Amino acid sequence: IISAYNSGVVDKKAGDEETSEDDSSSTRGKSQAFGQPLYLPFFSAPLSHWVHLDAPPPGPHSPLVNVRLAGTDRCLAVDARGVFHCFRWAWKAEESSSIGGCANGSTFPLDNGCFIAQRELPRFRTVPRLVHKAREGELPAVAISKTLFAGRSVLLVLSDGDGRGGLAMQLVDPAKGSVRGEAVIRSVHVSHITSIATDPIGTAAGHGGVGGELAIVGSADGTASIWRFMSSHYLPLRPRVRLSGHGGSPIHAVGLSSSIHISATVSKRRLCLHSIGNGNIIRVIDPPTDTLDLPEGSGEVVTTFAKTPAVAICVQGFVVTVCESRIKPNSSRSVITLHLFSLEGVSLGSKPLESWRGVPHKIVPTPDGTAVLVCSGRGITLHRVSAITPLEFIDEWHITESEDLSSNIPHAYDIDLGPSLNRPVVAAASCSNGALRLHALAGISMFSERHKKLGISQSVGSLMAAPARRLKNVFGKASAMGNKAADVGKEISREISTDVKERGVGGFLGGMFGKGKTK
Repeated sequence: IISAYNSGVVDKKAGDEETSEDDSSSTRGKSQAFGQPLYLPFFSAPLSHWVHLDAPPPGPHSPLVNVRLAGTDRCLAVDARGVFHCFRWAWKAEESSSIGGCANGSTFPLDNGCFIAQRELPRFRTVPRLVHKAREGELPAVAISKTLFAGRSVLLVLSDGDGRGGLAMQLVDPAKGSVRGEAVIRSVHVSHITSIATDPIGTAAGHGGVGGELAIVGSADGTASIWRFMSSHYLPLRPRVRLSGHGGSPIHAVGLSSSIHISATVSKRRLCLHSIGNGNIIRVIDPPTDTLDLPEGSGEVVTTFAKTPAVAICVQGFVVTVCESRIKPNSSRSVITLHLFSLEGVSLGSKPLESWRGVPHKIVPTPDGTAVLVCSGRGITLHRVSAITPLEFIDEWHITESEDLSSNIPHAYDIDLGPSLNRPVVAAASCSNGALRLHALAGISMFSERHKKLGISQSVGSLMAAPARRLKNVFGKASAMGNKAADVGKEISREISTDVKERGVGGFLGGMFGKGKTK
């Protein structure tokens, strides 16, 4: 995602002849880590690289709180009322161009084309929805798997099953928009479920081994549980391990990374890192004390972890959380910040957010772990994950064209990158007004052409296979008729042999060709 941004990296050292006289005094004796951005994935993209799918009238509409790209052309989302929404998309590629000016003299490819997308409306008599409806004024705790189960045809949806600690499991077909099966496991936790997060494992994550999905479920009772799903035919009835460490405080956010075998649970005053294998606590981290750089005499700053399901674990060994700082004695005012921790519990830095953005709803790390995508007011911001420049702002994806920064500003609730985790080419964002936004990333034209050829070959193969299937059916029916005739012949021969044994040959022939004389 930030490969084009990193292509502009330059390294200016003291004594370089190419350094201009204007900035020689500021850069002499220093090394510039990152140069001017060459191409930003969202800001520099043309208008044809994104599409906005509004909710159908009439309104108002519930916000889409969770979204997941499925397969090569499908997308599944869940709104705040628990209703599933299905989308279909395609990329119409045009001749690609390139961008010059890289530090090493190479060029960066630029995709040209546009989206073709639609929202698929289900029948109103069979509207697919979650098992349990969330409380009034609260968002449902729901997570959609990245792994496709049952022959890559259904997605696993986990949610709060009954509002009393039950876990609901549903298999949803994103192509037909129907729920194929569902089950509720009662009393998994003592109190209601507050947050759920998933992460693919095995072949689904691009690694070896059996593919599947890991899930972590956080509850208001202060505990969490880790589940492993390997097949759609055998759903687990109990969690793999249970996590504790919050002393009964409600858990607000959970996250896990199967690549580094680390999970995280966040409450108001504690961040706990656990091992996925046995559930042991690796480290307990308190809220940071250096989130705001205020002058002396401004008052005491009290920082806690914000009440939001947003937390991210990067594969390079960093954890990003959301903190809320209040300034005493004027404690009515609060400042929302993003904070970066290492797995050793070291506080590396924070990034204050604008007040009109509100509290972030979701933090999603990039597949390579070099950046995080933060879903908040007006859109999605991209921040660098680095110990040198912690949470440096890189880019922003606006979900609205309005410049109004009032309290009614649209919010982004979730984002997903896909279809492949190793090489994402499209980003899908769920918005507060029930709309879905798709944005093209680098490499989408090549991806579209490759899968278009694959689809044509599959179609040709299906046409050639149709006559073969007809012949198979004909010969199959003929062979079945022959088998039936042979069975009838066997029965007749068995009856003849029995009659001959009882009456003799003459009696048998007389009964077949003539009538016996009456006396």
